[in-house]
Amino acid sequence: MHPAGWFVDPGDARQLRYWDGQTWTAYTQPRVPGAPIPGGPSQYPGYGYPAGPPVTVAAKNPAVSLLVSFFLPGVGSMINGDVGTGIVILVIWLISFPLMFFFIGFFTLIGAFIWGLVDAYQGARRWNARHGIIS
Repeated sequence: MHPAGWFVDPGDARQLRYWDGQTWTAYTQPRVPGAPIPGGPSQYPGYGYPAGPPVTVAAKNPAVSLLVSFFLPGVGSMINGDVGTGIVILVIWLISFPLMFFFIGFFTLIGAFIWGLVDAYQGARRWNARHGIIS
């Protein structure tokens, strides 16, 4: 989110328009030709004004991630955007089946299953917290 301030009007580069931090206001003033552009390239990449209104994101449901990971460990983490972690959990879980002949597979199967459940639930909560959503 860009801070409040005067920016070059996206509709008319000859004037400045006030951005209140969330939306454009009706306040405008003429821009002095040759003057540096407020919020220009040194402050923000791009042309020097906020790209537009903030993007709304939907919350991740920790219960859904947990339920998906119950049936297929690792997939709940992938749903939350932790694809690398989800793939590692899924691969360990799948490799555990042939390892069950050597008894070690029981431990890795249970470990990957529990890790998948915990990571799916906590991953959804972390994603929500990063985006300012209380879950």
